[in-house]
Amino acid sequence: MFKLRARIFPGFLFLYSFVCVFWHFISTKKMKKLLLLFLVFATYVAQAQYFDTGQDPASLKWRQINTTNFQLIYPDYYENQAQVLAQKLEMVYDFGSYSLKYKPGKISVILHTQTVQSNGLVAYAPKRSEFYTTPHQGIYPQDWLEQLALHEFRHVVQIDKLNAELPKIIEAVLGEQGTALVFGAYLPWWFIEGDAVVTETALGNYGRGRFPSFLMEHQAQVVDNKTFSYDKAYLGSFKDYVPNHYQLGYYLVAKSRERYGSEIWEKAIKRVGTKPFSITPFDKALKLETGLGKVQLYESIFDSLATEWKNTDAQFVEPSLTQLSQKNKTYTNYLYKHWLNIDELIAYKTGLDVIPSFVRINTKTGDEERLIIPGSIFEESVNFEGEWIVWAEKIPDVRWSHSGLSQIRILNANTKKMYSVSPEFKAFAPVLSPNLKEVAVVETDFSSKNYLTVYDISSGKMKYRFQTDNNNYFFSPVWLNPHELIYVLLDENGKHIAKVDLRNNEQTLLPGTELGKIKQLKVAGNNLYFISSYSGKNALYVYDLFSSEIEQVYEPRFDVAYPAINPKGTIALSDYTGDGFRIIEFKPKKTMALNEVIRGSWPLANSMQQQEPGVVDFTRVDTTEVFVSQTYNKAKHLFNFHSWAPVFVDPDDYEFLPGVSLMSQNKLGTAFTTLGYKWDTSEKTGHFYGKYTYKGWFPVFDFEVTGGKRASQYWLIREYQNQEGQVVKRDTTLQDYKWNETTFNANMRIPLNLSQGAFSRLLQPEVEYQLAHYGKEQSTPDEFNSGNYQSLSYRLYYYQLLRKSHQDIYPNFGLALEGNFRHSPWQSNEMGQLAAAAATVYLPGLLKNHGIRLYGGLQDKSSGNLFGFSDAIRFPRGWTKIETEQLQSLSLNYALPLINPDLSIGGITYVRRISATLFADYANLQGGYHGGDAPTKFNVDISSYGVELLGDVNFFRFYAPVKIGVRASYLKELEDVGFDFLLSVDFNSL
Repeated sequence: MFKLRARIFPGFLFLYSFVCVFWHFISTKKMKKLLLLFLVFATYVAQAQYFDTGQDPASLKWRQINTTNFQLIYPDYYENQAQVLAQKLEMVYDFGSYSLKYKPGKISVILHTQTVQSNGLVAYAPKRSEFYTTPHQGIYPQDWLEQLALHEFRHVVQIDKLNAELPKIIEAVLGEQGTALVFGAYLPWWFIEGDAVVTETALGNYGRGRFPSFLMEHQAQVVDNKTFSYDKAYLGSFKDYVPNHYQLGYYLVAKSRERYGSEIWEKAIKRVGTKPFSITPFDKALKLETGLGKVQLYESIFDSLATEWKNTDAQFVEPSLTQLSQKNKTYTNYLYKHWLNIDELIAYKTGLDVIPSFVRINTKTGDEERLIIPGSIFEESVNFEGEWIVWAEKIPDVRWSHSGLSQIRILNANTKKMYSVSPEFKAFAPVLSPNLKEVAVVETDFSSKNYLTVYDISSGKMKYRFQTDNNNYFFSPVWLNPHELIYVLLDENGKHIAKVDLRNNEQTLLPGTELGKIKQLKVAGNNLYFISSYSGKNALYVYDLFSSEIEQVYEPRFDVAYPAINPKGTIALSDYTGDGFRIIEFKPKKTMALNEVIRGSWPLANSMQQQEPGVVDFTRVDTTEVFVSQTYNKAKHLFNFHSWAPVFVDPDDYEFLPGVSLMSQNKLGTAFTTLGYKWDTSEKTGHFYGKYTYKGWFPVFDFEVTGGKRASQYWLIREYQNQEGQVVKRDTTLQDYKWNETTFNANMRIPLNLSQGAFSRLLQPEVEYQLAHYGKEQSTPDEFNSGNYQSLSYRLYYYQLLRKSHQDIYPNFGLALEGNFRHSPWQSNEMGQLAAAAATVYLPGLLKNHGIRLYGGLQDKSSGNLFGFSDAIRFPRGWTKIETEQLQSLSLNYALPLINPDLSIGGITYVRRISATLFADYANLQGGYHGGDAPTKFNVDISSYGVELLGDVNFFRFYAPVKIGVRASYLKELEDVGFDFLLSVDFNSL
């Protein structure tokens, strides 16, 4: 899946309001209205943060190629591939910018070659694109990097065009973050991604607009169920499955272009850029061009599509078949099937309310037995042989986000015995040999060389490796016999079926198999079954290995996948409906010769292609042309200042104050800098601030320094004496004073990602040094504690959490452990010391999707001569914290969903879920205080009970979900009730 990441600083909503106010002030002078606008926007101040995709291994050495329009940054071993990609990007440049009528400025493209995930993104602040170069088994019939070039470059055009249209004051005041803010705030994600999908489809012979499994989910939803409201279709649901905004966007963008012309979206971006201080410029642009706002446009388009799809569906005649899977209450998929015997199936089950897992299904009774919850499985990477299941699982690198491994898992469905094979390279689509001694996989190395490799299971060693002369990519291999493999091969003309003899590495293309998107091969005797998009739907075909004849076996209403051939002569398929992939069984009775099958056409995709200057012909790449490349020195590129603001913004500490700020993030995502000056309005003092984070080494380092004046007040008692020295009068006056304060923090942590299988795991040791210097001024009282004060903190954190389903609130099982020790080093005792340990346990609740969270913490703290450390464990909710020497804390949460209303309230609020958390907190507090002339010890128990009511909502159709609610706490010992407002925003969903 491709993702655009134009990440904005949420805190910059406030800054943007400042620009709005200033702009309107110089143009309209309507001060009262502007002040109101300023105050309204100020209420949306939120956390600001950098967009960090992760880091590549520190050992990599980097090079760069600079063309007219692109800077490619890549590992030094990727030189040949980068040279070809540079040409392809330049070929895309004129085509990808044509229908938006704008040619963007130069952009950096960073190539991540060691990832096991396939992705691409464009981000602003700093402006860049990132390509994850490893292809996956689900790609359509086109080279992976060509797909990325077409899709991601369109995002570059979108955001750069917007930037060119914006008033220059926005960039002058905010830097690149200003453009990112307008882009993310005004352009809906369905447009951003839909426009890019339309572009990849129109500028190529394939693209997802000609991809049945991409298109059919909306068809099934509308025909089988209903057309969702605009808010539900865009913002999602916990109750129903909702196709993603890529799919939604393709229909809306393409149908709008078909009706109103390609210029509709160019004008929409232009209006957003030229009218950024209005409230709904995108909606107004649509109304000017179509007479409809985005909601009305959605309804009009999907009303038309619903009529078309229902008319088509009315002509479908379903053959005689049996549904084998049980009917579920919520959306559920049964994928990757295999007959264990004539009455039992194995399938991979996913759904809204279940954790993805392999299940054994009794087809007579419908009963299901969970076999295992696997880890993160790569797409199209599950196979079976006899009673064995084999799959390829993603193993993240321990430290580097842009690296990872593939692990081959082999499980016996009866005995539950498991084996693992560790391939040399990134491996997908494993398939067991008939003798169960070998496993064949599709591999891609760091240089994008593609292999078909066979490993010995018992030793884990490679036995055979095959690569084509043209480095073609392989899909869906299956064993024909102990010496031959059949697979799908991708070349410049599309996908074909081929076979290779491992004894001599001779490859043979099977004639007549150029059938669009081909996948999921299955051999049964002399027949090769496969799924193809030839007819415009994913349908089941069979290839006779002797006669080379091809026949269509089954064409569905919407989509079928994963054929499983029963020894008794029946076939099981995953058949898509509006409620997910069900399992059907049928006995083939009538087949259709391929020459009788009407080849599918893609009228919407073809109409988009006619609006473009043509198809990008990537075969014209000149392999003899070489761009100049040079070393990309990491040390010389640690700073890349991209944004600034006339206020102080600290992305990590949730601070947003008067002042100035300057932000830097280098292109490799290893160095982050924040510089600024902040003004404390209450103290009326200013501080300089600097923070630098470096993530390019195995440990992560943070350095932070502040310096400036501080201010406070103290009570001064003056005594007046008579001649005999007796006190006759006392005055108490409040005195202002200032002091100089400089602080320095240095933190080192090692985030170790230990995730494997069904559990996410993280182990993070951390150490932090803090130094504070307090200096006196003339107004500083003598009793003020000046000098240097130091502390050291050590933290060890670990969690292990089971994967969640979409509807789960907590994981069903999990554990989190944390230990802290803080002290004053080098025999000093200014701060005292603190030792604390805490544990959190997650357990399943009484009903599905309910969850229990248990928490316990212990803390021992001694205050120093001057200061003390803040608490490291939780306090009962509703209570005000007090200083203690010993603190023991217990907490119980029971979380449950109440209702999933999918309720829209006037375009202002969309409510997806309302949930409740019942809680009980307890703590034992021990310590001392000075009461009168002598210190007094205390040992008390406090507790609170209550409920939190939370709503998962979206405001103003902004894509980032908000969790908002209220907490009611009963404080037993005080016999009092307290209320708290709860709010959090998930910006990671952008």
